[in-house]
Amino acid sequence: MTETGTLHLADYLSILRRRKKQVKLVAALVFLVSAVLAFVIPPQYRSTATILIEQQQVPRDLIPSTVTGYANQRLQIIQKRVMTDENLYKIAEKYQLISGKGKWETSDKKTIVKMRQATKFVTDSANVTDPRSGASLMATISFKLSYSAASPEIAQKVANDLTDYVLQENILIRTQQAVKTSGFFSEEEGKLRQHLTELEAKLAAYKTKNTGRLPELLNLNMSLMERTQKELEDIERQIYSLEERRLELQGQLATVEPYTGQGPGGRLREVQTQYLSAAAVYAPNHPDVIKLRRELDMLRRETGAVDEREALDKEYKKTRAELIEAREKYADNHPDVTRLKAALAALEEKLKSSISSSPIGFALKPDNPAYIAIQTQLATIGISLKSASEQRARAKEKLAEYVARVVQTPNVEQEGLVLLREYDSTVKKYREIKEHLMGADIAVELEKEQKGERFSLLEAPELPESPQMPNRRAFLLLGIVLGLGSGVGYASIAEYMDRTVRGSMAVASVLRAPPLAVIPHIPIGDTVAESRRLIQGAR
Repeated sequence: MTETGTLHLADYLSILRRRKKQVKLVAALVFLVSAVLAFVIPPQYRSTATILIEQQQVPRDLIPSTVTGYANQRLQIIQKRVMTDENLYKIAEKYQLISGKGKWETSDKKTIVKMRQATKFVTDSANVTDPRSGASLMATISFKLSYSAASPEIAQKVANDLTDYVLQENILIRTQQAVKTSGFFSEEEGKLRQHLTELEAKLAAYKTKNTGRLPELLNLNMSLMERTQKELEDIERQIYSLEERRLELQGQLATVEPYTGQGPGGRLREVQTQYLSAAAVYAPNHPDVIKLRRELDMLRRETGAVDEREALDKEYKKTRAELIEAREKYADNHPDVTRLKAALAALEEKLKSSISSSPIGFALKPDNPAYIAIQTQLATIGISLKSASEQRARAKEKLAEYVARVVQTPNVEQEGLVLLREYDSTVKKYREIKEHLMGADIAVELEKEQKGERFSLLEAPELPESPQMPNRRAFLLLGIVLGLGSGVGYASIAEYMDRTVRGSMAVASVLRAPPLAVIPHIPIGDTVAESRRLIQGAR
């Protein structure tokens, strides 16, 4: 020791010489404990299986998988589902690791807990490039499943069973997930298909309800409306011309005598007058009356005379039917209704006058060619007027209908746009769901045939030849190291706690003054004998 109290190497060596027995004793004890532990602790054998995570065999661009998530996440789920008490109980019962009495005992539960603790999952990751995003990431490419047991055979068998569970559970999870995805899309496809059917029925009803008023027919309706309006104007002009012509012919007809007084027609009028005179004087069965009646019938057949009242009655019935029909279609102030009312009133007057003026009831046909010609023209004009009036009525109906169509088209278009937007949106969504459903169905087949991402057994669990623990060599080596360290530590502590003053330097340090003299070490007893032995041995 120096004056400042610092120890040199010689001091340390001196300490070791003084404390060597204590160092040896402590080191021996620690080594002995390590050796005992190395041979007393029961051995544990570990059997390990290596499982490779293979990527999907079919390119994802062609058949995308519906099983999402990283393999590491799925591995954690599989680990939870495999390491259930039920599965571990089956394995323990299979290899008689528990009582197997059909009920759980406390010792059985402890065995299951030990089995769970003896099972290890260790993943192996690598830096890979994501084919979809191109980003670099750490991905699990394989993992090791190991099981430790006191028997190498049990360790291998349990590891084998757990490996089979993991492989089966992976297939089951992926298939279930793909089936669920397919079922979801199938359900959505059914809902959308039903909704599409309802929308198609609504569209069909909308088109049926608004026939002729649809927006796509607007230009056609406008064109038809203009054409009908022009047609109506032409008919009005035609009717006006026919009316003028009829008035003109009626004026001419009033100035022409219908009968010439010659021929059978004249004789018929003459006999008719005689008959009326005779009928007024004599009884109906008088010979003169009967004779005149026979001659009148013969002349009537010869001249073709008609029953005026019968013709008027037919015309009256026809006009009345037309009036009833017109009233069902139009209001009372409609031109056609007014015209038919006037015609019906005129026919009634004619019927009354024909009954009062002509008891016989026969009307002679005119025999004046000029009168007949004018009458024929009037009849033709009457037919033309009737036809033109009917055309005008139809044209007015068409025009009113086309106008209503054009006016109602904006509202109809608005209603149709709402339906079409909903229909187009539903069709687009249906097509997307249909595509997803087809992909999901293919993905189900992909998983069933194990063409997707899968776990493949790279190394099966082997029968361990040596225990994984305890490592006896390591225990012994550690015992030596710990023994020496413990011995030196114990010697250091004992030296630190020892207050004995040794050497002149220690005395000077304690007394704060140098000693007057130093007495050298005088060996005595065993020390002298030992020194002599060392000297002799050196010689």
